[in-house]
Amino acid sequence: MNQTVLDWLLEDTNPEVKLRTLKEYEHLQDNDETVIACKNELLGSKVYQRGLKKLGKEKNWDKYDAILGFAEWGLTRDDIGKDIDSEVFRLIENTGFKMLCGEPLLLRNLVKLGYGQEDVIKNEIESVLRLIQEDGGFRCISTNKKINNPNKPHKSCARLTVEYLLLVAELSLKGYKPECADVLVHYFTKRNIFYRTDDMKTPMVDVMLGTFYPPDPIKIGAHQIIYALHVLGCTSDSEAMQAGYRVLDQHRLENGRYVLTASKSVPAFKVGNVGEENKWVTFYAYMAQE
Repeated sequence: MNQTVLDWLLEDTNPEVKLRTLKEYEHLQDNDETVIACKNELLGSKVYQRGLKKLGKEKNWDKYDAILGFAEWGLTRDDIGKDIDSEVFRLIENTGFKMLCGEPLLLRNLVKLGYGQEDVIKNEIESVLRLIQEDGGFRCISTNKKINNPNKPHKSCARLTVEYLLLVAELSLKGYKPECADVLVHYFTKRNIFYRTDDMKTPMVDVMLGTFYPPDPIKIGAHQIIYALHVLGCTSDSEAMQAGYRVLDQHRLENGRYVLTASKSVPAFKVGNVGEENKWVTFYAYMAQE
């Protein structure tokens, strides 16, 4: 990353991006004065207040989005304070983690926030990771027999498996690499990350070739997928990672910044305009190459 791009990510106008960059790209510790000042700025910002308001709403998906936002911004449960605990455990009690296709991403966000050692969350992670299939992926959870007949062999769901990839990468960053990690990584590397095994030019899911952000249970972009594989030890010169970087380069501007290709109509938090250079995409793209 050149200094001009780094300075852009460290602008005070986006303390949430700045905090992640300070902690994860520049490797500054939580007790560093620059990190403390940035964190205080974020905790006093409008973006954080919107997240808190969403956390306190009654709808489970509002809480889900708030948790995702806090995790993406680089905050922890200790940073946010005791109020988040009651809402997190209320969401778990209300849903049993079963939020349609969103469980693995929820677990990833809880681990990132510092809840990984809570028994209820730790046990759930161990339980769901045991569901990995022989092909290295995770099966569709639909109860519609036309989509997912439990009595017939069924290929893994690429969308769901990407969420598990992000979860396992986050666990690895916390010092715990699950037994299934290598098999899960192989699921993607044998496909050059994105492609069907029977046609290495056709993506498993089109959205994977773009830079969709913030992540959604069924839509996660190339920048976060490649980042997760990098965290899990995929070397930059491997065939799969080179294929991944070629996809990312399609979204790179001459100034070294990356473009946001898509987002939800109502995203979990505001990230910028589709079709324009984007700090979050740029951050992950460079972290995937660090």
